[in-house]
Amino acid sequence: MHVEPHGTQEELKGLERGEKNATRSRRLRVLILALEGWTAPAVATAVGLSRRACQDVVRRYNERGLAGLDERRGRSRRPVLSSEEEAALRERIEAGPTDPDPDRVCTLRGKDFQRVLASEFNLLRSLTGVYRLLHKLGYSCLRPRPKHRKADPEKIEAFMREWPERIEQIAAGRPGKRLRVYFQDESRFGQQGTNTNVWAKRGSRPTAVRQTEYEYLWVLGAVCAETGHAEGLLSPQLNTKIVNTFLELFSATVPEGEHAVMVWDGAGFHTAKALAVPENITLVRLPPYSPELNPIENLWHYLKSHFWSNRVYDDYEALEQAAMDA
Repeated sequence: MHVEPHGTQEELKGLERGEKNATRSRRLRVLILALEGWTAPAVATAVGLSRRACQDVVRRYNERGLAGLDERRGRSRRPVLSSEEEAALRERIEAGPTDPDPDRVCTLRGKDFQRVLASEFNLLRSLTGVYRLLHKLGYSCLRPRPKHRKADPEKIEAFMREWPERIEQIAAGRPGKRLRVYFQDESRFGQQGTNTNVWAKRGSRPTAVRQTEYEYLWVLGAVCAETGHAEGLLSPQLNTKIVNTFLELFSATVPEGEHAVMVWDGAGFHTAKALAVPENITLVRLPPYSPELNPIENLWHYLKSHFWSNRVYDDYEALEQAAMDA
């Protein structure tokens, strides 16, 4: 390949040593090898490009010098969707399947979005193009968190809006005390097992044991996200007496100069008349059917998915040991 003398071979080698852009460095290497008398096929093999791509690098260098090695910018692509269409597609994605027609599915898959784009937006795209568009818009296929149908969005919003004022009121009634907010909840763990994801070969359907026996225990926990202070209790049953025992034991762990604000749900054993609340604890009840406001729920999910799933437990003692280990 003929190379015009825009620069000496040593100058090109010096540029290659100082070049940080990998693409431009490879193009300089093409020129250097061509100046050494290498053929186009040999250069292509050495640098990992096609023969035609190497010839194109030399041609552009011959015509424009070092400027010919710069990236060539083509015309900008026309957006797949206009801003109005993009907004409409976002609404369609977040609305989910239409009921009952025409979707007839519980969740929209790539093939469904392919049909939606064709029928509602007059846009034909391959399945790969559909997924690329969804990812570009910032969407991923995520598993939703369960939500009770009786949840009241207005009460949940009011609870969050009034939270700072409620904390101030609690603090005002306990001068000299440092408030610590704890989130409390209970979770049942037993031989009615669950399964979690495992690594397996693509296309396979791995199996895992799911136990269906009837021994179980209750895990009670309270966590302060600010300090990391956490307390737990294991019990074969759950009632107001057990909750009182937990509150008594927890109260003894609260430092002298602090006051615990314990956030929990409205379960029956949390509202019973026999409930005994220590003086250094103030209880705050969450709105009904709003577990998303209690982040300790994430702890139960983590323990079940990382420690308690895909396993068999022979008896109560095995459950207790697994709970303590986790």
